[in-house]
Amino acid sequence: MNIFTDKAVADSYDAYYETEFGKRVDELEKAALTEVMQGIPRGKMLELGAGTGHWTEFFLAEGFSVTATDIADTMFTHARRKLAGRVEFLKADLMNLSFTSESVESISVVTALEFCDDQMQAFANMYRVLKPKGWLIVGCLNANSAMGKAKADDPVYRHGNFMTKAELNMYLEGFGTPKILECVHLSDKLELLDGTPEAANIPGVFMAACVQKVD
Repeated sequence: MNIFTDKAVADSYDAYYETEFGKRVDELEKAALTEVMQGIPRGKMLELGAGTGHWTEFFLAEGFSVTATDIADTMFTHARRKLAGRVEFLKADLMNLSFTSESVESISVVTALEFCDDQMQAFANMYRVLKPKGWLIVGCLNANSAMGKAKADDPVYRHGNFMTKAELNMYLEGFGTPKILECVHLSDKLELLDGTPEAANIPGVFMAACVQKVD
């Protein structure tokens, strides 16, 4: 089941980023991705699982020319309304990419791999279409984090398969040498600890990562 085909989930998705907690989490996640993306050329990008276009706007602001893709029309409707004329939209399934092999300069996928039926196949698909020396930019939710341990209680996240940092690193090492940065460190009570000494000893909920595909 793709939970994001539920219209109620899609219609309420962006509301999270309007809460005070959501705004702070968004700042932390974007700062982490900005840091790991340092040095990546700002060219054409294929964004997989673009959803409502929240991260599409971020990548546009970072200077990328984005082709935004998703399989869930319920989510994509919001992206089309927000970003009409600014990006190219394409309905595409991460599990069955129809792009020519080694044809894509850079790929981004943020909080979408968690909802794939087969993560290993998803990474294999991205590897196939990415050009040699191309960049893969990933944002994932950490299975070892407080959110990962409590996800069964969340109506959306309970449908996802979170990865550990070790698992993400393993997948990315198939491309090259990855860089992974954790953020959004939550206590057991789901309080934000980023910027405090306690954060260093707690796995971050969000893992920002990038890797350049070797020749």
